[in-house]
Parts: sequence; structure tokens; C-alpha cells
Amino acid sequence: MRAAPTSSKFLIILLIISFLSIPSAHITNMKPVGEFTPAYNEPLSIILMIGDGMGFNHVELARLVEVGGLGSLNMQDSEWNASVTTHAANAAVTDSAAAGTAMATGTKTNTGYLGMDPSQMPLETILEFAQTQNKSTGVVSTCRIIDATPASFMVHTNSRYNYDDIAQQIVESDVDVLLGGGLDYFDSTQISIMISKGYSVIYNRTELASITSGQVFGVFAGYHMDYEYDRDYSVQPSIAEMTNKSIELLSQDSDGFFLLVEGGRIDLAAHDEDQVRTALDTIAFDKAVDVAIDYVTDHNNTVLIVTADHETEGLVVISHNLNSELPGDLLSEEDRRTLRAERANNVTVDWTATYHTNWPVPLYAFGEAFSDLDEDLLIDNTDIFSLMKDFYLGNPLNETVLSTTTSTTTTETPSTTTTTDITGTTSETATTNSTEPTTSPTDNPGIQFDSPLLLAISLGSAIVIIVALVLIKRR
Repeated sequence: MRAAPTSSKFLIILLIISFLSIPSAHITNMKPVGEFTPAYNEPLSIILMIGDGMGFNHVELARLVEVGGLGSLNMQDSEWNASVTTHAANAAVTDSAAAGTAMATGTKTNTGYLGMDPSQMPLETILEFAQTQNKSTGVVSTCRIIDATPASFMVHTNSRYNYDDIAQQIVESDVDVLLGGGLDYFDSTQISIMISKGYSVIYNRTELASITSGQVFGVFAGYHMDYEYDRDYSVQPSIAEMTNKSIELLSQDSDGFFLLVEGGRIDLAAHDEDQVRTALDTIAFDKAVDVAIDYVTDHNNTVLIVTADHETEGLVVISHNLNSELPGDLLSEEDRRTLRAERANNVTVDWTATYHTNWPVPLYAFGEAFSDLDEDLLIDNTDIFSLMKDFYLGNPLNETVLSTTTSTTTTETPSTTTTTDITGTTSETATTNSTEPTTSPTDNPGIQFDSPLLLAISLGSAIVIIVALVLIKRR
């Protein structure tokens, strides 16, 4: 065959170079999803809400009580949802300290550890990262503010029971809004330090309502705040009111904010196997979620993540005998509370464990950044940190960073006597061994084109090269 003219060779080289020079960022082994257009006149902010001990069946109990079998709670009307594995570094069944630290830092740690890894090295939390970005920060809990879940975002210690050290670290943390119980764990010197640093120190619902700006340290009980079923409306604020005030104060920061809200008493009611208080505290938590949803709806640079640190007591909702009268139909808050209690008692449940379980827990996310993520993924609690960190960095949220596949190992956990799937469906098991989900990254999905236009250009370039080669051969 006669050699192709030099000009033809040059044309082929140009075509090949043109094809290969398509920007590599658009041909990748990771498919970007969840991209959104930030309103850059607004700062990036995150609201993370944790229902302590709140498994799928805790949510189901609250749903039946509040809105009936055909309704849904506020948290369930999310733009994205997932199921979350919760095991600790050293145990199949976690506690709040290890689970809180996993979400706060993206690192698995041992039970009892707060803000540090298994080797007891301190880890930067998402709250502390927000502070490095000059964002305001807030922590709210219906339990003691020194408890494991809120503390895991603020302190670093190898024991969740180092209460004196935890209280001192909280005083030194410079968190702008602190609301919850636990006044008895702070001495007069620490309170004086907070006042000298410019905090408004408040003790009841009326004082909370009067705050309009600045830093605030609100401690509304010596120990835990009251269960919603027992709360004196005139003295203690609701978790929804604390959430609303926190957003009001933190959103004044032009750099954005990070807010953690814990519905802590859900867990304690479940440990007591008290279905009335479990239901009412979960409903109260959902009312606080509604407050946060309203804010996120109006501010597309803020995201809301609602989840749990673990499931408590193996709650299983079996059946119910409920009529059509719903709490929302009543005018009086006291009447609504009474009806909720009556309805909770008309739901048949079983408590199938004697502590926490390793069942997956729900995650509900709100905000435009989550709109394109695949639904019903199984992720690990450490992935929650990755999502929050990427959002603050302005990175598109990407499904390939999430642990969507699992492997299993068997660990002795005699407290768990049932298993559950990611929807909360349960079945009994005869063994005292539980299966611990451990996550591993997803397989490489291969080359993917993130734009139909780029795919068309690539195919067109290939066709041109083929036609050129055919013409040259004919010559």
C-alpha cells in the first residue's frame, strides 16, 4: 500500500490529539451527583439533628401516634434518605460516645471515647472545623449538655464519664450557643467565666425568648431536661423552641454556622421501655426538625441532616388499635399531649433487646445539595462527616464517597434477639450472635461521562478519525 501523504498523517495526528484532549475532569471513575448552584451571597451552613437511640421503629411509633397510618412525620418528607451502620471500632454494638465521635470526626473509635481515635489521639470535629472557617457554632440537647453525644463534638477525652474535664472543655470550647440540661456539672467559677466571656447565662423558657443576639449559655435543669410528657411548658423550653432560637442567633453570622441538635431523651425513655415517653419525645424532636426544614427551605446554602447515633432496646412495632382522631386536630397543647399518650398506649410494641443494638438507623437529609444522590443507600456513620466536610468545602456531594456495600463479621452480642432490614422490618432469630455490618468502599464504576454533550463530542471525534482512515486507505 502506498504511504499516506504527509498532510494526511498530520490530519490524523491532529484528530487523535483533539480526541485525547477532551478535559479529563469529564471522563472519570467517579460520577459527580448532588451538584447545586450556591447562592454565594449566603454562607454555607449545616444543621445536624440526632435522635439519640432513634431507630426505624421509634420513628414508626411516633408516626402512628402523631399522624396515623397514612401520614408521615416531618423528617420522613426528606429530599434524600439512607440507612446508617453504627458499630464502634472495638464493638459491634456502639455507645453514644463512639457513635457521636464517628459522625463528628469521620473516624471509628472505641466505646466511651469522645473526640479521639482508638490510640487516644485527639481528632478535629466538624464543629471545630466550622470554627476554623469563622462560622458560629451551637449545641442543643434535651439531656445534659455534658452527655456523650453533644460532648463528642466539643471535647477530647478517653472517657465519657470524665464529667469535670468535659464541663471545663465545654467552657473553653467557645461554642456560641449552648442549650440543654446539666447545670449541676458547672461550678460557679465556670459560670462566671462564661459571663466574663460575654455569654448570656439563662435558666428558663422566658429568658430564652428574650435573647435576640450574642452568645448564650442556657441550662434549664440541674440534670436532664424533662421528658416531653412531663415538661412544664412555662418553665422549660421545648426542643423546637431551642432549635428555633439557635438558628435565629447563629444565622446572624455572615460566615455561616454549624448547629447540632440532640433529642437525647428518646434514648432514655427507650431504655426504660416506656413507649409513651419514647413516642412523645420522638414527636417533639420531629417538631424541631420541622423548624429546621423551614429554614433550609428558604436558604439553599444550608443543609439539614437528621439521623440517630444507634438504635435502643430493639423496639419492634407490632400492631395498633388507633382511631382517626389525631393530635393535630386539637387546639390545646395539653390536650394534644394527653391524646398522644392515649394513642401511644394503643400501639402494641415489643422491646427485644436489653441495651443498644447494631441495627441500621435512619438518615433523612434536606437541601438542594442532596437532590441527586441515589436513594436508600446503606452508609456508615463516618460518611456523615464526609458529607458535611465536603459541603463546607464547596465540593459536590458524591455517591461514590459513600460506603454503599457491606461485608459482615460475627460478634457476640447477646443483647440483640431480632434482626431488622433498612426499612425497619423485623424478624426473630434464635441465636445470640449478631451480625455486625462493616463498610467498604464501592467498586470502581469505570469510565463515566457526566454530560451528554461530552459523550456526543467523543463519539463524533471517533467517527471522524475512522472516516479519515478509510479515505486515506482508499488513496
